[in-house]
Amino acid sequence: MFTPPNFAAHCALHKITKIMTRIFQLYDKLRLETTIEIPKSNQKLSKTLKNLYQMNLDDETLILAFYFVDQITKQLRIFLNLENSTGLLIGAIIIADKVLNDQPRNIDQYKLASGLKKEQLIYIETYFLETLDYNLFVSQENFEKYFKRVQDY
Repeated sequence: MFTPPNFAAHCALHKITKIMTRIFQLYDKLRLETTIEIPKSNQKLSKTLKNLYQMNLDDETLILAFYFVDQITKQLRIFLNLENSTGLLIGAIIIADKVLNDQPRNIDQYKLASGLKKEQLIYIETYFLETLDYNLFVSQENFEKYFKRVQDY
């Protein structure tokens, strides 16, 4: 079972970690199989979250990534679980970082944070963009809704 990392994460990442923990608990009860192959990292999610924390991602990037994870899982009809969570989270953060920042982080930083290979990260990003039909627009209303979900958790 996933446990939140032992560090004082900034607000959004910490709350998203709590939300993901709850999702994993629900997933374990459902025991559903996924049909989509998302590259898996060899490292534990807690280490990935700790590495992401050290990257000093801003809250807006994390909230937007949370929105993209939700949209991708809905579109693919899959559930977030321990096997696919690193790939889903990293892919969504890469896209959110590129949407919000004029100079997004280098893919090598995400490679180190996630334990995934560069080719896997590029595959995930491309696959997610195609899944979302390159529609990365998020209305102010939707952004505020996801921001509130994270704040209220």
